[in-house]
Amino acid sequence: MPRDLPVGNGNLLINFDTNYNIRDIYHPYVGKENHSEGCVSRTGVWVDGSFAWIDDPGWRKTMAYERETLVTQVIATNDRLGLTLTFHDVVDCERDIFLRQVDITNHEDYPRDVRLFFHYDFRILGNEIGDTIYYHPTLKALIAYKEQRYFLAGGKGGGKTGIDQWTTGSKGSAETETTWLMPKTAT
Repeated sequence: MPRDLPVGNGNLLINFDTNYNIRDIYHPYVGKENHSEGCVSRTGVWVDGSFAWIDDPGWRKTMAYERETLVTQVIATNDRLGLTLTFHDVVDCERDIFLRQVDITNHEDYPRDVRLFFHYDFRILGNEIGDTIYYHPTLKALIAYKEQRYFLAGGKGGGKTGIDQWTTGSKGSAETETTWLMPKTAT
């Protein structure tokens, strides 16, 4: 599948596909270790009891870069959910940090509880054997690691810093149910 929207700094490269899913996470050199091996890492949204992944056909998306930058500007609108999400993604020029800002526009005339879901399917060091993740309570962040590679996932929103809801577990096993089941696509 083509990679439509790359962001990187020479050491860290994040590639998005046509559906705005993360497909590649290269580090410490572009083209060396792909820590996702092309597997899909998705973004989802839950509102008013309905859930949809961003690659659901109910989303209308424009995917581009902000003018004269390497910062993405992805606008995704879902009429059924009554939401527009505006994403800005960038990799810092000097530090190997991937940053994502999400602005949510509510098209209804009442306040709503909107929750974002970020699903990462790591293959650290180019394979899934031995991938480990834990919650760091002081940082309020998840840390995925294997050998000498570490990935920290944190967040900030609604006046709060850190992650306070998450799930981790085994993946890819047909014999055992993992920590989550793929939510049905919102219709």
